[in-house]
Amino acid sequence: MNRIALLAHLQTNDHEFDKMVAQLRTVDAALANDAAVVAARATRDAAQKKSSDLRGALRDRELEAKSLDAKIKEIEARLYSGRTTNPKELDGMEKDLQMHKRQKSALDDVLLGLMDAAEGAEKIASETARDFDRAEAARASAVERLTRERAELFARENDLSAAREQTRAVLDAESLAMYDRLRQAKAGRAVASIKQNACGACGVTVPTGLASRVRAGEELVVCPSCGRILAS
Repeated sequence: MNRIALLAHLQTNDHEFDKMVAQLRTVDAALANDAAVVAARATRDAAQKKSSDLRGALRDRELEAKSLDAKIKEIEARLYSGRTTNPKELDGMEKDLQMHKRQKSALDDVLLGLMDAAEGAEKIASETARDFDRAEAARASAVERLTRERAELFARENDLSAAREQTRAVLDAESLAMYDRLRQAKAGRAVASIKQNACGACGVTVPTGLASRVRAGEELVVCPSCGRILAS
């Protein structure tokens, strides 16, 4: 295999190696990205807190309702016991009773609203908990798959790296320096094949004399337009 063929082979390996590196970066980024789980956890936690807060508020109002019921019963017992005969005191107790009953009626409305809200919040909390469990399961499955994929890519990357170094070891320093410079300057494509008498990279027609020298394979010939190394 002459120098040009070796350089073309090296370019193929380099291209595959670069693809492996890019794929590994993509896999590593995916492994590091648990945004879906974080978002699902935050949603679940917020829903659970709201449900807990509403249950707490409901318990507090229920205690208030029990306290009002007790006061109402106490006043009614005093009012209807017959022990109090003073009209002024009876009138005061009646007004007190009606006030507590109004408070109890208003509190009952609040309790109904809180019960509905607490029931709805509990349902949402259950749904978001299930969503979080699904997100965690999907993440675990993805991590398992990505970990396997990463191991395969890493093994392939090592194989390509070894092949690249093996090819570079048999090339002379001058050819490698030229190849490396062009590869950096030409977006990774230092070698271009001649296709239908034209440079396969830029499409410019290659003079017959240059094409003959390329086919001879005894020297490195560059495209007169783009400057890439030409291969037959």
